[in-house]
Amino acid sequence: MDSNVDEKQQSNSPIQSDSLTIQYSTSDLDSPISSDEDSINLEMINVKSKGEAFCDCHKKGKEKECTCGEEDTCFEWTWDEESKSHASFIKEGDREVMFHIDYSGGTAAVRGNTKLHKDQYYWEIKMTTPVYGTDMMVGVCTTDIDLNKCRHVFCSMIGQDSDSWGLSYTGHLQHKKNKQSYSSKFGQGSIVGVHLDMWHGTLSFYKNRKPLGIAYTGLQGKILYPVVSSTAARSGMKIIRCCSFPTSLQFMCCQVLRKVIPSHLDVLTAVELPPGLKDFLKNNVQWLLQPFPSSAAGPLKSSKRTHSEEDADGAGPSKRIKYKLLKEDK
Repeated sequence: MDSNVDEKQQSNSPIQSDSLTIQYSTSDLDSPISSDEDSINLEMINVKSKGEAFCDCHKKGKEKECTCGEEDTCFEWTWDEESKSHASFIKEGDREVMFHIDYSGGTAAVRGNTKLHKDQYYWEIKMTTPVYGTDMMVGVCTTDIDLNKCRHVFCSMIGQDSDSWGLSYTGHLQHKKNKQSYSSKFGQGSIVGVHLDMWHGTLSFYKNRKPLGIAYTGLQGKILYPVVSSTAARSGMKIIRCCSFPTSLQFMCCQVLRKVIPSHLDVLTAVELPPGLKDFLKNNVQWLLQPFPSSAAGPLKSSKRTHSEEDADGAGPSKRIKYKLLKEDK
């Protein structure tokens, strides 16, 4: 869809993509939802996403009190009150953002308050509300992006230019308006993880803590910020994890271990480590070392992948393997 065309003028037209056809109406996107309702009637929203959730809370009607996956209590950054569009409202310790709290008239966005430029960065965004509409996106951007430029336009905002790199809830990547199929879609309750490796200049995504592979390359030397955007009325996203780790021999050893140890095994249990080192790695890079089932994406690669790539789980022995982890010289 042309990003310069208001959705109100195309209320009966489907959005076509490689893996999804969305039929929407103006009432889905622009009409306010009664505050008396305890929840949004998903059957009335034809554009709702049925993407896989991290837990079953929203299916049981417990989405409001859901804290699944929210184990972390310390956060290195939050959303920036000074770097957001007019229709973005930050709450809960500046970690949760709500978009278009009355009705949606375009696209809103918000940026993180910490620059990312030299280390390994990982953060997770939880979709706390129904996911629907033209687009809801997660990604990174530079300070050159204008977060208010699409406030009157329904569009896939992150990745429309050369200053942002995004992942849509439909599973498409976007940069410089070029879209590429990458993963299956996500919906309410999904946890989207983002790994920014500024040493290699790569950006990778996780879905419900399962790696999806490298999405973007060539980011070395840039100063980037986390960013999210949405066109959907009363949509919300929440930071549930954000941490950084120096690029070091220790971190690279962890990356190698994750590649060579069968994906269904937890590296921290498969490898015999001193208790102190094990606790340190658990507190800092557990997101990298955790297991994921064979149905998830294969091992991380140095090139882009799409959701249609064949899973490469590896054929290593499943028995307990002993490895020696090199300690970084200080």
